[in-house]
Amino acid sequence: MRERDLYGPVCQWFKNFLSEKFRNATVNVYNTSTVQLSKFLFDKGYYKFFPMYQTFEIQVDITGIIKRKDRAYLAIIECKIDEISLRDLSQLIGYSKVCLPIFSLIISPKGISKTLHLLFNVWKRYDVLTYSDKRRVSIAKWLVGGHDIDISSIIPPGELND
Repeated sequence: MRERDLYGPVCQWFKNFLSEKFRNATVNVYNTSTVQLSKFLFDKGYYKFFPMYQTFEIQVDITGIIKRKDRAYLAIIECKIDEISLRDLSQLIGYSKVCLPIFSLIISPKGISKTLHLLFNVWKRYDVLTYSDKRRVSIAKWLVGGHDIDISSIIPPGELND
């Protein structure tokens, strides 16, 4: 399996997830793994909703746009095929601090590394996931056969149910 094999099913899941959360909005989800977010937003015409878009010199695997009338919000996912490491998580936290998405999620079919398991499940250090006031990165295991996330794996627990 390659990382790009996850993009299609994850895009579909994310579109369904966001559409359910934001029923009165238009939701679009894109594979943005090969383009900088700033260029993507400009090319698709979304830049007008994100005044700082030129600073989004990051490459996110999957980008969701939630649009309501004259406002739009970003939602992002990073996909990994190996266990999610502290390095992977740190990358997404950095991306999230730059573009301030309404949702930020990292997934892998192999779950998290032993280090992250200790950090979250033993030491309960959920504070390291915070990238903005009341916003933090979520982590989940991707169920390849089910084209869904494993609800029991979500870190912090219950985070995506809010």
